Amino acid sequence: MLETDDSALEPLAPATAKGAAMRERLLNASARVFARKGYEATRVEDIVKIARTSYGNFYRHFRNKDEILLAVLKPLVDEIYVASKRRIGRSLKATEAEFVENTIAYLKIYARHRKLLRVMREAAARGEKATFLSLYVTERSRFVRRTSTWLTRLQGLGELSGELDPEMAAEVLGATMEQVSYMKLDLASEDPGDAEIEHIGAHCAKIWYRGVFGSVKEDSAAPN
Repeated sequence: MLETDDSALEPLAPATAKGAAMRERLLNASARVFARKGYEATRVEDIVKIARTSYGNFYRHFRNKDEILLAVLKPLVDEIYVASKRRIGRSLKATEAEFVENTIAYLKIYARHRKLLRVMREAAARGEKATFLSLYVTERSRFVRRTSTWLTRLQGLGELSGELDPEMAAEVLGATMEQVSYMKLDLASEDPGDAEIEHIGAHCAKIWYRGVFGSVKEDSAAPN
């Protein structure tokens, strides 16, 4: 993981309501620009033009385009993280049908923000050239850690084979979802509809679930 000075990535908090309104205006403008132009082609000039403000206002709130991209993406990643959590009251292992439901919920939120999430991968691919990589690795690790913790707990209860490495399994399964999301959603020429997302989600979830727990009986399998 890339080590960075965390204080250098902290946003500059607005001191007044007017400042907060300007910050929000800049965030909305940058989301539009990044989604349309991608990471490399976006310039601070583009953002201030859409926001109808000055460079000075931009730099009062953000140090560079990496920092404003972080601020735009963080709530989106948080939304996806919450959407993909196990529902309260369900068993620890969860049925395949429940897993399908969670995966589809994850993908529907992902699809809603697919253009900006594509920018996230584009920015992270620049590696240490962008301060963005640190956040990408940190945010991704939240998902992997949650899955690894879940699999470890299931191993402790005898619900999962002891030969499976929970951390490695979480990495592989997480990477599979990331790549499918990128190929089927990020790179799609048009916004995917609910039926397509449900089809993708059901297949991803079944392959994921059966890869970890083995095949399921036909009468308990999730619908297509």
